[in-house]
Amino acid sequence: MSINSISLHFLQEHPKDAARALEQFEPTYLANFLQQVPVPTAATVVKYLVPSIAAECLKNMEIDKSSQIIMKLGVERAALLLRRMKTGFQMQFIRAMTPLFANMTRLVLRYPAGTVGHVMNPNVLTVHADMTIKDVTGVISNSEELSHNEIFITGDRQELRGIVDIRQLLTNDDKQSMKQIMRAPGRYIPARSTLDSLRNHSDWNLEENIPVIDHLGEFIGVLDRKTIHESLFGKTTAGHDDDISRTAMDLAELFWHACAHLLAPDYQNVTKDQNNERD
Repeated sequence: MSINSISLHFLQEHPKDAARALEQFEPTYLANFLQQVPVPTAATVVKYLVPSIAAECLKNMEIDKSSQIIMKLGVERAALLLRRMKTGFQMQFIRAMTPLFANMTRLVLRYPAGTVGHVMNPNVLTVHADMTIKDVTGVISNSEELSHNEIFITGDRQELRGIVDIRQLLTNDDKQSMKQIMRAPGRYIPARSTLDSLRNHSDWNLEENIPVIDHLGEFIGVLDRKTIHESLFGKTTAGHDDDISRTAMDLAELFWHACAHLLAPDYQNVTKDQNNERD
């Protein structure tokens, strides 16, 4: 599929609708298509793609182009996508980024040992609330991220809005949307929480997977019951080290917010778009 003036206009004017349509193609095919699209337009479309497909798409593009796209998305979204890649791919992207953007991405990617973010699983399937069962079935066929029996429903800001058991895709009309069949997510865990703090909560005994969110409230992965049990009872955690880790995270976030406007030429535009989405 080649790009032309009509398809380019559609991508620029209707990026969300374009993302829904493009998600039905294999990531390698999608990568070849977006390779022909100007970076600003491609980044706007990638922002609305299901994260698992977006990550696969970027991995299949030429690194010079894909690294430019990922920097246009901003540090937080870049980290969200990079978490879904193996260390080798992460390093390729980080080396291709500008030094400042790369350093800030490293800060956001890292969670200290002893925290939920350090042991969570980021490779979960997320889809948008307005997608139909038919849409999601197409996404599943092009995704390698379905390692659980649950599908996580997110909004445009990657906030967790609901959860759907995969069996529901077989028992409901394929024209129904995810928001029509999803259940409320219930409890979630901040990624910066210490694993030791989970001793005071019994929810992990009741749920197979507990959603994990970052400091912006974005859904970034799950913590499963087996991992919690191994972390709490298979090895001990040091409270003093956790306090130091939390302090380091606080300082890193303060530094990030102070320097954010330096990360990309269009940072103010990205921030404006994010604020508009929240409104």
